[in-house]
Amino acid sequence: MVQFEIKVKPMGAVRMTQKGKWKDEAAQRYLVYKRLLGYEARKHIKTPMQQPIIVTADFYYPLPKDTSKKKRKLAAEGKYRPVVKPDIDNAAKGVLDSLNKIAYEDDNQVVGLITNKYYADEPRIVIKIEEWIA
Repeated sequence: MVQFEIKVKPMGAVRMTQKGKWKDEAAQRYLVYKRLLGYEARKHIKTPMQQPIIVTADFYYPLPKDTSKKKRKLAAEGKYRPVVKPDIDNAAKGVLDSLNKIAYEDDNQVVGLITNKYYADEPRIVIKIEEWIA
């Protein structure tokens, strides 16, 4: 099992064309984001796994500045969760795409995916990768 944290605000996957990835600002930001995730993953993963794996990705979003003390306390306990963009499936796609060829040879090896969105004082992504055992 490998677990690590990346201090970055979660971002969702961006649709892009071959031409658009050079011109579209959102696409450029997304490509930089994926490179950052891959760079951080390489610090913890030396060789890609060969077996089926389960990925857990916990996305921590910053609390809005006008959040009440009561909601801040609930958020700290995990009882007040973000209903914000990006959609969780797009956020997960960004993580899975960035780990391809680093954590695993191909993303078809991912046989389980667990994702969560939380609020936190500092945005980050916590990724756990473990071998699937029947």
